[in-house]
Order: sequence, then C-alpha cells, then structure tokens
Amino acid sequence: MRRLLPVCLLLVMAVPQACHRDEVTAPRASAAAGGADPSTSRIAFVSTRDGNREIYVMASDGSAQTRLTNVPEWDYQPSWSVDGSRIVFVSQRGHCDCLYVMAPDGSAVTTLTHHDSWWGDQRPTWSPDGQAIVFTRFLADNVDVYRVAADGSGETALTHTSFHRGAEEPRWSPDGSQIVFSTSQDDDTEIYVMNADGSAPTRLTNVPGIDEQPSWSPDGSRIAFTSHRDGNAEIYVMNADGSAQTRLTNTAAEDRSPRWSPDGRHIAFTSDRDGNVEIYTMNADGSAQMRLTTASGADEEPSWSPDGTRIAFTSHRDGNAQIYVMNADGSGQSRLTSDAAEDTDPTWSPVDYHPGHSPAHVGFIVQPAAVVNANAAISPAIQVTVTDASWGAVSGGVVQIAIGTSPAPGATLSGTTKAKLVDGVATFNDLRIDQPGRGYTLVARAGPASGTSSGFAVAGAPAQLAFLSQPPATTEGAVAMAPAVRLAVQDALGTTVPGATSAVTVALGANPTAATLTGTTTVQAVNGIAIFGDLGVDRPGSGYTVTASAAALAGAASTPFSVRLTFMTVDAGGSPFDANDPATSSTCAVTTSGAAYCWGSNYHGKLGDGTTTSATSPVLVAGGLRVFAVSVGAGEACGVTTSRAAYCWGQGALGDGTTLGDWRTTPVPVSGGLTFAGVSAGDAHICGVTSGSAAYCWGFNGTGELGDGSTTTRLSPASVAGGLSFAGVSAGSFRTCGVTRSGAAYCWGQGPTSPVPVAPDLSFTTVSAGSGHTCGVTTGGAAYCSGANGSGQLGDGTTTAHGSAEPVAGGLTFSTIDVGLAFTCGVTTGGSAYCWGNNASGQLGDGTTTARTSPVPVAGGLAFAVVRTGWTHACGVTTGGAAYCWGENRHGELGNGTTTSSSTPVQVVQ
Repeated sequence: MRRLLPVCLLLVMAVPQACHRDEVTAPRASAAAGGADPSTSRIAFVSTRDGNREIYVMASDGSAQTRLTNVPEWDYQPSWSVDGSRIVFVSQRGHCDCLYVMAPDGSAVTTLTHHDSWWGDQRPTWSPDGQAIVFTRFLADNVDVYRVAADGSGETALTHTSFHRGAEEPRWSPDGSQIVFSTSQDDDTEIYVMNADGSAPTRLTNVPGIDEQPSWSPDGSRIAFTSHRDGNAEIYVMNADGSAQTRLTNTAAEDRSPRWSPDGRHIAFTSDRDGNVEIYTMNADGSAQMRLTTASGADEEPSWSPDGTRIAFTSHRDGNAQIYVMNADGSGQSRLTSDAAEDTDPTWSPVDYHPGHSPAHVGFIVQPAAVVNANAAISPAIQVTVTDASWGAVSGGVVQIAIGTSPAPGATLSGTTKAKLVDGVATFNDLRIDQPGRGYTLVARAGPASGTSSGFAVAGAPAQLAFLSQPPATTEGAVAMAPAVRLAVQDALGTTVPGATSAVTVALGANPTAATLTGTTTVQAVNGIAIFGDLGVDRPGSGYTVTASAAALAGAASTPFSVRLTFMTVDAGGSPFDANDPATSSTCAVTTSGAAYCWGSNYHGKLGDGTTTSATSPVLVAGGLRVFAVSVGAGEACGVTTSRAAYCWGQGALGDGTTLGDWRTTPVPVSGGLTFAGVSAGDAHICGVTSGSAAYCWGFNGTGELGDGSTTTRLSPASVAGGLSFAGVSAGSFRTCGVTRSGAAYCWGQGPTSPVPVAPDLSFTTVSAGSGHTCGVTTGGAAYCSGANGSGQLGDGTTTAHGSAEPVAGGLTFSTIDVGLAFTCGVTTGGSAYCWGNNASGQLGDGTTTARTSPVPVAGGLAFAVVRTGWTHACGVTTGGAAYCWGENRHGELGNGTTTSSSTPVQVVQ
C-alpha cells in the first residue's frame, strides 16, 4: 500500500501536463484532412478502459485503437522518441514509478530505471538525437532532474536541490545542447537553463511569483512559459538567454500550458477566461488570440500534429475524459475515443509509423565537403539514407544530426538538425558549425541506428597565406614554373578557407642576381586558392625565394630554389678593329625554351635587355620573343623567332629602315616581312637565308658585302644577286660567304659585289667568313681554310697566307667550324672542340696564350654540340646544354660573373 504523505507532496509539487516535445518542422503532406496519414500517424494515450491505467495507441482518425501495455500496475505518461520508433513511459511495475521503453507496437519492453524512491520518476522526455532521456525524480524530501541513456546506462542527477526544494519540467532544446527546467531552489519557482550534462545552470527569470511550464520554440531561440508574477497565471515568452521577457496574455483568468506549433508561428494554451477550461491559440507574439473549444466540460492537454494542421486534446464534455481531435483553427472537432473510462494524455507521434521497417542502417550519401566555412551553411546539402535490417528504404521517420568528433571544444551545430525521411532520404540544407577546426565528423541517428560522416575541416576567418605548391627546386629561366605555384588563403589553424577571394601578390624575396619575377604577379583567389600559372625568373642563380602577401593576412615565403639556363646554341661577337672599343665583345645564346640571353658589353643596347648596362652573366633579351637562332656582330645582334621573323637590337645594321647610326636597346623587327631560316651578323652588315633558301643582306655595302651587285648601303633586306639557293650564309668583316643547297661555296665583298664561286672542286656543308680568312667543312667532314695566316689561323701548320682553300692539319673530322679574329675553332663529329691561330687572350682555350698553327684541343674534355668565335673569345654549348666560354673577358663576355680572362673554358653563370 502506498504511503499518503508522499502522495500529497506529489500533488503539491507536480503539475500534470502532457509531455512537450521538440516537434519536427516541415512535415510531409498526408491524406487525412491536411494532416498525417491516419493509417500511419499515431496518437498514444492513457486509458482506464480495461480497469487499469494502461498505454494505448490509435490512428489519427481514432481507428486501430490498440493496447500496448498490460500489467496489473499503472502504465502512464507515454513520450515518443523524435523518430517515432520508441515510446518511453512510467510504470509502477517492479514496485516503483520507474521508466521503461518499448517499440510503438508494445514489444521489446525494457527497464531503464529502478530505485527505492517514495514516488519515483515522472514526465520523461527524449533528447532530440534519441540517445538520452531527461526526467524528474521525486525523492522523499526533494525533486531533481535526472538523465539516463536510451539503453538505461549512465543514469545521472543533473540537479541537486536542497531539502524540500524541487527541479521539475525538464525540456530539451531543439539542438539537444541545453535543458530548460523550473526550480524552487531560490524559495520562489523560477526557470533555469543548463547544459545537457547539467553544467552551467543559469537563472532566466527572477521575479516574485511562480514561473513554470517552460516550452522551447522549435528553432530554439525562445522559451514560452507560464508566470504568476501578475497575480494569476499568464503566458509569457522570452529569448533563450532570458532576455526580452514579454507578456502574451493579459486576463484575470488562468492561462497555462503553452505549446508551440511545429512551425513556431503559433502557441496553443488552456484558459478559463470564459468560465471553463478551454483550448486557445495565438500568434507567437501574442496577437490573434482565438478560442478553439467551446463545449461544456474542460478541454485540455493539447498536442499538435506533426504538420501543425491539427490538435489532439482531452475533453470532459461527455462527462468523462475522452480524446478529441480538431483542425488548428478549432473546426472539425471529432471524438476519437468513446468509452466509459478515462482516456487522457494524448501524445501525437512526431512521424509516420511503419511497423516492421525500423531503422537499422544510417549512411551519408552526400558527405560534408572536405572543408566548410565556420558559420556558413554546409554545401552541398548533407543527405542521409536510412534502411531497415533488410536494407530496404525506411520511407518515414526523422533523422537527427549532430556533431560527432569535434576538434573544437564547445563547437555548436546549428540549422535544421532534424529532417524527415522522404523516400528513405533526409536532407539537411542549412547546417552550420561555429568553431574552426580539423577532424570534425557528423553523426546521423534514426531511432537506434546511427552513421558517421567522413572527416572534414571547418575553416575560420582568413588569417594567413600558405604555399600549397612551392616553386620547383630548380626551374628554367624565362619559363613558367611547372607545376604552377599555388597559394592558399588559410585560417589561423592552417585550413584553406572556401570561398575566400583575397587578392594575392607574389614577389621575389631573396634575389641573388637582381632578377625579375615575370608573369602575372597578382591573382584573385578562387575558393581560397590563388594559382600563379605563368611565373618565371629571368636570370639564373641559386637561393631565390618567392614571398606572398595579401591585405590583412599574414604573408608567406617559399622554400629556396634555383634558376638555371639550358642552352641550345650560342654566338660570340665583337669589333675587328679595336679590342678596347667599348662596343666589342659580347655573347648571346638561345635556351632550349627559345629564350634569348646575352652578356658582355652593352654599348648602345647590344644585350637587348632594354638598358645600356653591361652584364657579366646572362640577361634576358626583352620582348618575350621565342627564338631558335641568334648571331652577334660588332655592334648589333639578331635572332630569328620560332615564327621565322628576324629581329635585331643594338647599333648598326638593324634592317628596320633606320640609319646605321641608330640604336635600339630592345629587339625591333627586320622590315620586309620575310621569313628566315637563319641570320648571320658581321661587322657592319647582316645576311640571312629565308625559309625559301634565298639570301638577303642589309647594312653597310662599301665593298659589295651585301652581294646585290652594288656598293649601296641598304637599310632593309636586299636580295643577293644570282638567284642561288642557299643552305646558309656567314657575314664577316666587309665580306660574306655562303653554301648552296648543292654544297657549292660562294663569297662576295672586298671586291666582287655579287656571289662568286670559291673552291669549286670541293663540296661544303658550312662556311664561316671572318676578317681576313674563311674556313669551311666539306661534306666529308674535312676542314679547309684560305686567306690571311699571320697567326696560324688557317691551321695548316704554317703562317703562310693562301689564296685558295687548303686542308687544316691533323686529319680531324669536323661537324662545324667558326672563324674569329685571326683564330678558328671547330667541333669534331665526336663532340671535341679544337682551336688554332691567335691566342693572345687565351681564346684557343688550351690553357696557354701561345699561338697555334694547327688544331689543339680545348681544355677540359667537354663534349660540345657547337662552338662559336668572337673577335677575342669563344663560347660553346655542350651536349648537355651547358654554356662555356674562354678568352678575353674585359667586358664580361665569358658570362661567368667576372671580368677576368681565362685560357680554359669557364661555365656561364647558372
């Protein structure tokens, strides 16, 4: 037999109210009067029709009324889980008012709590994720709020009130992070809120008079409650932090039990303002208060349907308590139960119920993006699928989503965290996480089943730049770095910020050679990434870095890198008259990428870099031209682009229609629109062979070196007379020689003004004209020379001049040969370089300054593809693409960063 004193205490402390639940918004339309499908949407209630208080369920139209519990003791206060798959209730079985849970069909009844309290556990309410239950435990001397896991584990007291005090009416916030409750611990019943684990209890109301019956709005932003601060019960609302407490009803009656509609736009409540307890509704701001029931006898315990279109309630209009339902505007009132017993506590299931199709598997079919922005909607929308044990789609129900793994303590998931299943899929369109971090997961739950997303990061506000793709450790000069340099706009934790559009600027940080960073140096980030697809560095060197900056962001510096030049060909030039003339001695070369570089004397812009500053290491010829051939004369240099156009720079025969005294520091196109296969720069004139094998020359013509049959200087290309088909030409000092496609050698200038044959009994592959002598290589690889020989430049072992071609001594087989000022160099078919003749500046490269009358090998054992001579120095490109020079270096023409001459090859700066 139960004791009387605790019963009185229970009646004083507990106010019977139907369990408020956090309803699911945006329900699916159904077939019954605009509400849920009556065949699947169910209402749980308590009935004494079988002589004992038991729990029943029925369809929303009153059909299929089914007894779920059947024990001698009372079973009452049913509460649905948010997905409709379980019902928690209070039962007196086991000699205590304890909590039990069962399936919606009454099966699988499981004990959750057991104790020896006087009265025990009351008003259980599910957490939004279905993993925990909060309830009130009535002890002998006080009342406290408890929490227990859905499997009965982890029972914990969340409040600890003092003697004869109580904490009651716990309600979960819609996101499950907080619990609101009323408590008399301050000698006056007020409303408090605490974290879901019981920590940080905070008082929200603080006025004389009881504040009770708190109810969260569906979005969690407000709390409706009943207050007696005005002398009678009225409905109030406040923000979730207790601010903006506002009175909604204002009558002399008792207005109680506020219940939010699922969409948060309306509040249902009970009032006796018309002399009888009836159900009313009003807008959430207190306006449009409307009486819904008007029958005699109390109408109470309103419970909204999941779609908000109908309200179930308990009515005493028939002399005993029965369950009714009506439309949300009070129309269509219909009695659902009809018996002589007491039917009370109607509780509408939050979702449709499908027996035999309980959730068993939860999976993410649209995962969170790898990185999302803090406080921004996760996009694309998260989608979760739910299937039963047979992997069939669960078509009805609710999925609750929450943060699983969180690298940021206190991080909050906001937005719509509960979504209905539609054809087995729940979609979450507006989820947000407020704290940045890496290693987040989401957990989706449907009933007892759950699934975890893949890991993702949450990015905070842009704070810094970071290199995602560094410059390559070694990159080719004047060539876009590959792969492209990529920079990320990151938050303070190093996560790339999606959607960031900062303008990022890069520059050379460490710059050992006063180089220029070429390409697009300011790029707008796209989705947090700035890609620099065409960055290059124009000068070779080691130890470069790239720095990155952006407004309001911490900058970044790259790892060090080197710039190298891989050469394809080279040419050396200078003046034949005065080695001390500042116009002399420079070198140009072409890299494998087609970039032209020059070094040495820059008198009148001979290096083509836009300045007149000499350079001891390679500088890039301006204009961005891509060339395959280059030739250096006394005062100018010329190149042929990959599109076969000829360009010249410096002072002299530029071929652009200007006078010989004009000079340009950057390349200018040779006029006439001809397409060239190659050009050769002499002392004061230029000659070239077109792609059609015709020879053209321009410049000074005082001795007929242009070959057009005259001695008239030409400022633009003039056709060489005779209509010969040339394979190549070589412009020397006041004379020119060429080889026809049939191997015949011709020369002109210093007498003849048009081509005349030379060495008609020999067939040549190439010839080279100098100041006083000419050499060539026959089709058999033999070298022949003729002309002046005072320094042994003919290579025949003597210093005797020859008017006809004589073989070079040594029996070497050459692939190329080139004539300088009183010296000659050639490359054998095996790649060995040999030189002979004048060696006063070490231009033979044999480690001495001794003149040689026959070929001597260039020191160092390098394998050359080509060697070209200037007037007092020579340069070559090895088969590996490295450039080496030797001889005079007064103007930096050796390109090794010094002005020190060398009698052995020195590598051009890399």
